[in-house]
Amino acid sequence: MEMPRVEITTTDAKVGTSITRPPMQLRQPPADLKIEQHVMDTVEISTKAAKVNIDQSEAFKDAGLVPPLERSSEFLQKAKQTALEFAAKTMREGEQLKSIDENGGRGSAIAAIAKQNTRLISLETELGYIPESADKVKFEVDPHEISFEVERAEADIQVETNEPEINIPRWEVQHYLEQKPSISFQVVGGQVNRTL
Repeated sequence: MEMPRVEITTTDAKVGTSITRPPMQLRQPPADLKIEQHVMDTVEISTKAAKVNIDQSEAFKDAGLVPPLERSSEFLQKAKQTALEFAAKTMREGEQLKSIDENGGRGSAIAAIAKQNTRLISLETELGYIPESADKVKFEVDPHEISFEVERAEADIQVETNEPEINIPRWEVQHYLEQKPSISFQVVGGQVNRTL
């Protein structure tokens, strides 16, 4: 006797997937630039004139032109020197005259004194220059000066940046049921006695 059997037939479910991937959009607007130049550069120029100082006092001395105070000082020095020389000469002559009585010879001492006081004048001429040399005139030069001052006129630059525009759309994933699942039962083989 053949036993009946149950055949089970199933169908699997199938799930479908739909993916949408729109592209990303990126835009960078340029920066806004504003430049203002109100004035030009300012240049200030200052000058100082040159000065020349000439000292001719040494040259004037060579020509005999001496200031009164300096001339009186020279006269005073010469007078002191002359007075000292005269006192020394008088002392020497006194010593010589004093030796007349000691040595007994009058003529020799007086003749010696007369010979000492005798001056022979000799004239000599030579070529001279006034001033004697160029070094007698002194020059001091304070040089000419020039200075520049430049005041820079800076430009007013304003930069305003713009943020990038980024558009990223959402990606979408959709799932759907492509095939429904199913199950079926079937009895195959002999008769089934439904009565018990």
